[in-house]
Amino acid sequence: MSYFGTLKGLISDTVAEIARLDSSTHAIEVIEYEHHEIHGGSSFTCHYENDVTNIGEMTAIAFNTPNTTKWGHLIIEAESTGACYVILCENPSIDDDEGTQLTIYNRNRNSGTASTMTSIETVPVADKATSYNEVQAAGANITTTTELARNYLGAGEKKTIGGGTRGSQEWVLDQNNQYVVLMYSLTDDDATHNISLDWYEHTDKD
Repeated sequence: MSYFGTLKGLISDTVAEIARLDSSTHAIEVIEYEHHEIHGGSSFTCHYENDVTNIGEMTAIAFNTPNTTKWGHLIIEAESTGACYVILCENPSIDDDEGTQLTIYNRNRNSGTASTMTSIETVPVADKATSYNEVQAAGANITTTTELARNYLGAGEKKTIGGGTRGSQEWVLDQNNQYVVLMYSLTDDDATHNISLDWYEHTDKD
C-alpha cells in the first residue's frame, strides 16, 4: 500500500474516506471550513439597502440568536456613498414590531435548512431578521449598549467590520442574545447605506 493510501479521514463514526490528492502535484485537496459549511447547507446571508438624507439617520439589521449551542459565526460588510459609522452592538434596546421582516437566504440553494436566527417581534419569526430604515429605527428607539465594534466609513467606501482576514473578521455570537448592525449617517448629504451579513451556524465538537 502506498503512503498516500493511508491518509484517511472519518466521515462518520464507522466510515473513513481516503483523502483526495491533486493528480498533478499529489497535494491533499482541502477547502476552507466556512466553504464546507456552504456545501453542508449551514451558511446564510441577508442584506439591506436604505437611502438616508440627514445627519444621524440610521440603517439597521437586527436579529435574535437561539438559546442553543448552535452558534452563529458572523461576518459583516458595509458600504456607503456618504460618511457614516458602522456599529455592531450586543444586547441593544429595541422596541418590538417596528421594523420589516428581512429574508434570510441559505447560501446552498439546494438546501432546505433554515437559519435559527429570529426577527425582532413580539412573536419572533424563525429564519428572519428585521431591517430598519430611518423612520423605523426612530420608532424602535434603538439604543446601543455593548458596542463590540465601531468603524468609520468614508464616502464611497466599502469595509468588512473586523480584521484583514476571515479569522480576525469573524464574530462568534452569544447564544440567546440580540444583535444589531447599524449605520449612522455623519453628514446631511443624501447617501445610500448597504449592510450585508454572512454567517454559518455550527455546534462545537466534543
